[in-house]
Amino acid sequence: MPQPEIRPRIAAVVVNYNYEKYVAEAVDSLLAQSTSFDEILVVDDGSTDGSVEVLRSFGSRIQLIEKENGGQLSAAWTALASTDCDYLYVLDSDDVASPRLLETVAPHLATRPVKVQFQLHSMDEHGTAIDSIFPTFAPGYSQAEMIEDNTVLGFYVCPPTSGNVFRTDYLRGLASESLNEREAYDGVPAQVAPYFGPIVSLNTPLVRYRVHSQSDSQWGRPTPALLRSEMARFTSRWEESNAVLASRGYPRVPSGRSVFQLEHQLMIDALEGRRVPVSTVLQYIRLVARSGLSRSQRLAFSGWAALLLVPPRRRAASLVLSRRSSAGRSRFVQRIVRLARSTRTVS
Repeated sequence: MPQPEIRPRIAAVVVNYNYEKYVAEAVDSLLAQSTSFDEILVVDDGSTDGSVEVLRSFGSRIQLIEKENGGQLSAAWTALASTDCDYLYVLDSDDVASPRLLETVAPHLATRPVKVQFQLHSMDEHGTAIDSIFPTFAPGYSQAEMIEDNTVLGFYVCPPTSGNVFRTDYLRGLASESLNEREAYDGVPAQVAPYFGPIVSLNTPLVRYRVHSQSDSQWGRPTPALLRSEMARFTSRWEESNAVLASRGYPRVPSGRSVFQLEHQLMIDALEGRRVPVSTVLQYIRLVARSGLSRSQRLAFSGWAALLLVPPRRRAASLVLSRRSSAGRSRFVQRIVRLARSTRTVS
């Protein structure tokens, strides 16, 4: 008589630092799932506001872990050490999970992928939906294509923290590495995941992703200094990622200038009033054409870069702002950027 299939056990985690304003809604969304998580843990990473009092009000419905501030990755590792579940889902404390998140993801865990990733639907700080669902995964987006995109794009198409469910044995292997625990959970753990096994990508929005002024990324307000900081962070993350991958015999990633690096240099040139080099734009477009992005995304990225060459020069700076924020876009640029933003840029 065949044995019944054992469903992988899944723990949900909220990692919180000074989000008293939002954290209760995040926790409530995990408690309101149509299919219950096996465990719900909340790690407060040394908050100095009223977050802990809010979290204590949930009582025995959650497992609350209070620790000294050590960074998002250190908080995730603390949760990992506190569960024996097969998969771990981390929800940012300012985001909100769809009631059907676990119900939708769970069937895809039967084949034991390293990760299941899915889309997020943006909302403003008040919870009002924004016309942005991201990222968009190309049909059949494969492990091999993701590895290639790490080299070409500088990252594969991957959502931020709240759009990922990771296998815990994979995470435990990374927890033994010397990683910067003040870095983001969607940094090295996400970047190297395709090298450790298959990833399932779902073009289904399962989380509401909050865009607000308290967020660390400051994505919508680019300055040359911020862009250079993002490039330095990109380099630092790949140094750590390459150290992890070296033991598996992989060459350094990215081996040359990636789309991420070229795009940031184009944006810096535009904001500082320099003429955008034609050679850089052409190199950018050639790399985008090689990527695993969907056809519409490749056209959007290429069109955005080509527009940087169109006079007057001040238009280039406005295009940078258009690439990073929805405010003040023309209808034409809205079409271009809506497609371009449907993939994640490292942040």
